[in-house]
Amino acid sequence: MLINGKPAARIIALEEAFLHPKVWEHYPDWLQQRFRLVKPRLMDVGPERIRRMDAAGIDLQVLSHVQPGVQALTDAGLSVALCREVNDWLGEIVRAYPERFAGFAMLPTQSPPDAADELERTVRQHQFKGALVNGHTNGKYLDDRSFSVLLSRAEALDVPIYIHPTDPPPPVIDAYYENYPALIPAWGFLVETGTHLLRMIVSGVFDRHPKLKIIVGHMGELIPYTMARLAQALTFGEWLIRAEAARAAHIAPSSAGMERSLNYYMSRNVFITTSGVFDQPVFECAKAYINIDNILFAVDDPFRDNIEGVDFLRSVNLSAADREKLAHGNAEQILKIPRADGTVTTRSAIGFAANLESLRARIKSRLGRALINALIR
Repeated sequence: MLINGKPAARIIALEEAFLHPKVWEHYPDWLQQRFRLVKPRLMDVGPERIRRMDAAGIDLQVLSHVQPGVQALTDAGLSVALCREVNDWLGEIVRAYPERFAGFAMLPTQSPPDAADELERTVRQHQFKGALVNGHTNGKYLDDRSFSVLLSRAEALDVPIYIHPTDPPPPVIDAYYENYPALIPAWGFLVETGTHLLRMIVSGVFDRHPKLKIIVGHMGELIPYTMARLAQALTFGEWLIRAEAARAAHIAPSSAGMERSLNYYMSRNVFITTSGVFDQPVFECAKAYINIDNILFAVDDPFRDNIEGVDFLRSVNLSAADREKLAHGNAEQILKIPRADGTVTTRSAIGFAANLESLRARIKSRLGRALINALIR
């Protein structure tokens, strides 16, 4: 069913990147080179981005700073100052376009207490919907006990933390990808982020922080496709090894690790988005292991095409009610985004010129996808 020409009454996209010039100044040359082609679109958070959203039918983007954000910096003081400046700038953008943009905070995870304070400040002052952390911080992951202050604050505020991929730590790159750099974004990002989440589960993070919400993108960062094996190996392996060790030492089993099954945490604490993965068979696999209430729509703009993402949303095999959950309902609930009240602009009210621009954008998008498919097959 199409509503106002769209596959859902409202479309909210969660993993949509921007680039702030002050952060860009601190990126090394090789990283600047990586983003150079897409830099103009990353730095646009105004009318041109909204034009591209309108062409696809996307109503609202939740903006977050492109990876690696400040996580790659070693200077905690610099990270704190940059985060505050960038978040205040993003807050002004959200206030200028409240019906089109929302924000995820950038956090100075080099100093967990400062990260916790910045999360609270941005949620209360700018109404940000949570935070996005770009993977590890110089090799330190969110399962480290030093991050308890940040995770506790996220619980108290009832906002999620989105874990976005970044390059693996240097020893991992040296071991696996030294001569194969193209494998890092294609494969290493997924493994890195999925492992980050699994570390949090196995280490008992969600037992210590039972109300914590973590979001990961790219249709679950490979985890749904290994759920059966992971559930068996982690549940029985973790529990049995700890129980056997306790019996051998004649002590009570330790509660330092996960206390419940993998499926328990995945259904209560973990949410996934569709960012950058627009394949029906992959979605079917994710949906088979992850409840539809835990799956949210995302595009990964500007790295992926908005129109391709919405075309995927149109094609997925879902009931009308579940399609609405995926498109906007789950995001509204988890991020506490006000529901549309009829004043949100829809494509039906935009007019002939905008509809013509949308048609041109769709033709261009589909021609581009056809060319790419022809080249990779």
